[in-house]
Amino acid sequence: MPFRLNFFKNIVLAFLFWGIVVGTSGQESGSLYYLPGIQQWSLENPAMQNQPGQLVIGMPFLSGISGQWGSSVPINSLFSKGFDYSFSRFYDALGEEGEIQASAGAVLFFAGFRHQIYSFSFSVSERAFAEGIFDREIISIIRDGTKNYYDEKRDEELGRASFFLTHYREIAPGISIKWGDRLDVGIRPKFLFGKLHFSGRDLSMAVKADTIKEELTITTDGNFLLAGPFYPEFDTISMTNKFMTDLSPGDYFFQPKNFGVALDLGLVYRPTKSSDISLSISDIGFVGFRHEIYNTGIQQVKFPKNNTYQSNPGEKQYLEPYQALKNFLDSLSYEIIEQPGKRPSYTIPFKINFAGKYHFTKNLTSGFQYQYKNYQLSPVNLFTLFATATLQPGISFYGSLSALNTPKNIFPGLGASYTTDWLQIYFTSYNISGIFQPMATKQLNLSFGINFLFETQ
Repeated sequence: MPFRLNFFKNIVLAFLFWGIVVGTSGQESGSLYYLPGIQQWSLENPAMQNQPGQLVIGMPFLSGISGQWGSSVPINSLFSKGFDYSFSRFYDALGEEGEIQASAGAVLFFAGFRHQIYSFSFSVSERAFAEGIFDREIISIIRDGTKNYYDEKRDEELGRASFFLTHYREIAPGISIKWGDRLDVGIRPKFLFGKLHFSGRDLSMAVKADTIKEELTITTDGNFLLAGPFYPEFDTISMTNKFMTDLSPGDYFFQPKNFGVALDLGLVYRPTKSSDISLSISDIGFVGFRHEIYNTGIQQVKFPKNNTYQSNPGEKQYLEPYQALKNFLDSLSYEIIEQPGKRPSYTIPFKINFAGKYHFTKNLTSGFQYQYKNYQLSPVNLFTLFATATLQPGISFYGSLSALNTPKNIFPGLGASYTTDWLQIYFTSYNISGIFQPMATKQLNLSFGINFLFETQ
């Protein structure tokens, strides 16, 4: 029995908006390294030592929030003023191939404490990442509609695409040890509990006009994998099957069947009293899925001659492109096959951070940072130069210039922190211009958090 997969439609629409429509490319700058005394930097490098005599407790759900996305074209290439959209304008702005790389995280709980030469940390986080790659010609059928393909008797492959989306919860205890006055080393094992996974590799889309049967067929060839808290159910009203949400406490908190592990390693070396060098590698690991796994095969949608449509207003058989896209996704039929006992595992994107600082005075520092992030489809390289100044009372800020992948992609960054005897607030962005013009920018990065500080001596 075929399934009408409404949840799949929502996932694809989300990918189309943030991926095909936005063309995202996400990265993490690790910019907390630039601000002094922000304990959450230990989430990037477990070797970081906490301030002596101080217990740090992050505000629940606001201990650290981060989001990263970017684009090959700005959002306003699709949307104009008033959110009027044009797939033709967007198609013209795209290159031959679009890419998706995005990540987001929320630290639900964070604590850090130092005792003599040992510094301890503990965090519980929600993390997600998505990536993909697609051919521009896939947009053409959204832009033009299906009627032209049938009238011109066109049989062609529109292009190929690959998409990945993973969401998991992370529990991470960490420890750092001081080895003399110059070296700190740290390690953080991570326990991962998968919540949602969607993937499709080398998917192709093709159209074929059949004038004998008087119909147009759109075929998507490839396999999708869906893992999450869902179950198929027959709808007696629409006479179709669809996925329903099946959340249990284990799904919301921790799902032991979707277990994975990862590891962070780091060191901080101080060659002189005025300088330090930091090196870390994080997220070396995988997350597995064994709970509620579904696989799809080949899908087809047939348009009889009289049901084909075109996207030029005022002409016959017109259908608004966005509505046509929704109808197409809702028309896809899937043969869902559950795969009990099979446990696919996926590596999470690991990161390498290498950075250095030089302290000109107690309140003035400058340095550099290089970050490499290994996505499955396209790696990310980010190089940053920064300068930090500390003011009284308890105010620090930095300015930076970051190059993403090529020297042509240069972005100005800004960050600030405010620290009192009991409270710390921080905010960073490697592209501050994107905050003021989010619809016109191609890159955006945000990080924010609040800590409570307690004296222990």
